[in-house]
This record gives sequence, C-alpha cells and structure tokens, in this order.
Amino acid sequence: MQRYFTDQMIQAKVSFSIAGDNFHHLVRVMRAKVNDQAEFVSKKHEVFIGKIERIDPQEAHIMPIYQLEKSAELPVEVTIACGISKGDKSEYIVQKGTEMGARNFIFLPTEFSVARWPEKKVTRKVERLQKVAKSAAEQSHRNYIPTVTYYNDLQTLSKWPGKFKIVAYEESAKHGEHTQLHAQIGKMQPNDTALVLFGPEGGLANSEVESLRDVGFVSVGLGPRILRAETAPLYLLSAISVLKEMR
Repeated sequence: MQRYFTDQMIQAKVSFSIAGDNFHHLVRVMRAKVNDQAEFVSKKHEVFIGKIERIDPQEAHIMPIYQLEKSAELPVEVTIACGISKGDKSEYIVQKGTEMGARNFIFLPTEFSVARWPEKKVTRKVERLQKVAKSAAEQSHRNYIPTVTYYNDLQTLSKWPGKFKIVAYEESAKHGEHTQLHAQIGKMQPNDTALVLFGPEGGLANSEVESLRDVGFVSVGLGPRILRAETAPLYLLSAISVLKEMR
C-alpha cells in the first residue's frame, strides 16, 4: 500500500484533502479511484489508513478509517554526518540510509574531501537530497522524512548537542579496536540521539579525529575490512538495528 506524507493534522473519521505531488502520484501515476485506500502520515508522524471519497481536478478527498500503531522507526534517533564524496554518493547514502532508519543527514567538507559543494549550489543540492529522502521514506514506510543539512565545517558539527557522538575512524580498526562500537550502541536507550561522522573517500585526517575526541566524540572501528564511503553509514545503521531492534 502506498504511503504519503502530509503537513496536516489527521483524525480518524474526519475528512481531509491532498493536492500537489501527493495528488499527482496517487491519482495520476497510481491511477487510484474512489474507495481505493492508501496510508497517510500526519504532521504528528501518525499513520492512518485512508479511503478516497472524492476526486476533483486538482485534489482528492480522503476519509481516515483507522490509525496504524506500528512504527518503522529505529528506537534511537541517528544522525549520519558525512564528509562530501564524489559523484552521486550523497544520494545513495540518503536513499539507503533512509531505508535503514536514519533520522537526519549532515554533509560537510573535510580535509580529504576531493569534491566540494560551491556555495551557490548548496541550496539546490540539499533540496534534491531532501526529495530523495522523502521518496525513500515513503517506499520504506517510515513515520518520519529525514532532514538533510549542510554544514560549512567540522567546528559546526562539533557543537552538535546530542547524547552520543561517534566518529568512524578506519585507523581504529587497523589497530585492532573492535569493542567501542558495540559498547556505544549497547549504552543507547530508546529515544536517545546519536551522531556518527564518516569520512569521504580519503577518510578523516588524524587531526580532525583528535579535535573531535577533545570535544567528547568517541572513535570506533567498523570491523577489519575497509569500507567505501557510501557503505560505512549503512554498516553502522545495520549494527544499531541488529543490536537494538532484533533482540
């Protein structure tokens, strides 16, 4: 069943309407008819099964039938921060990371970043990634559309206020560190917030990691294998899912 995000408050048995992209996809693309059903996510991230009551030229009127209580969200609110990588890797990270439960994404330049986002293109790139997140959230039946943000530098990231601050550092893995990731995830409780930073293709500079450690970040290894920039965030999200959801 298709899922659509709305900016409306939804109540069972109280009709509401959809227009714009949601209307186009439901009626024009999916060719939905009166009495067909779909899932609709409210402004409060509640999910309702709704039935089409009437279709007008530019909007459809929906009657919410009942609310779905099950949530597909990770128990921990995870923010994925990534040094800017080449090509379309940022889109891959947002799409797959959304499917795997990330709540927020941050992209920023780091010392070894080969690619850069020119200032005049940042807004357009973030808007594009936000659309990718929305589409992936609908496909994976999320209750939240992850946010996508751009930071100008690592110093801004270091001020992030959440509870768990982690930096994935390949040198930690090379030196045999294999317990911190498990330990950090083990400490996480439902509704905790966690930020995890990943480097671009060239990784993170030792000086960058040291500066983050000085402000409370914990460096962790992601196993003995060297992961690609777009693979590492998915490894982390998979680990959190296994350790916190599948027990």
